[in-house]
Amino acid sequence: MIAERLAAVRQEIATAAQAAGRDPATITLVGVSKLQTATAAAAAVAAGLPDLGENYAQELRDKARLVMGARWHFVGPLQRNKVKYVVGVAQLVHSLDCISLAEEIARRAATQGIVQRCLLQVNVAAEPQKSGCWANELPALVERCRALPALELVGLMCIPPASDAEGARPHFRALAELARAHALPELSMGMSGDFAVAIAEGATIVRIGTAIFGERRIKP
Repeated sequence: MIAERLAAVRQEIATAAQAAGRDPATITLVGVSKLQTATAAAAAVAAGLPDLGENYAQELRDKARLVMGARWHFVGPLQRNKVKYVVGVAQLVHSLDCISLAEEIARRAATQGIVQRCLLQVNVAAEPQKSGCWANELPALVERCRALPALELVGLMCIPPASDAEGARPHFRALAELARAHALPELSMGMSGDFAVAIAEGATIVRIGTAIFGERRIKP
């Protein structure tokens, strides 16, 4: 079932990319395996989906030990005391949102002799209940992140306000404009319900969970 769902999602991505005049190969599909079993995550890898995303640091740590051949992404809110579970395991951290977290990521990465790739999460609609820096905080945060030698800032991420796909469009467009202004090439935006619109607005990474894995199988 996962293989069939994955094929359908890939076809939708290709259709959306072609409609936007883009090459589908320029869009990375991250299968969000949050609260799915390690068996389901391994089935996705076996079906040809190497990029998997997790929202919880300890779940990422545990699955990374069990699922071979995956490229892991950390896509959920990250607390400083959980950075140790993520750095060096996730090839990309999507949810960096403040300088204290950036400094802890860089410190952990330096002790491992690596450079941790990260995206800055932007709270594009300034929703007080959501993670992410506000747009007016972004210039200073980009500058300070770029000064950390063990951290590589490669792009931006957002989770727009809950709405239909068209309602998300202005928020995706705003994130793309911010990324261009700061010369950041990667744009992680778009989930199961709105990824076609995100692709039209320039997403280079889409994060798809339910459309690939179905309902969650592990209690949070």
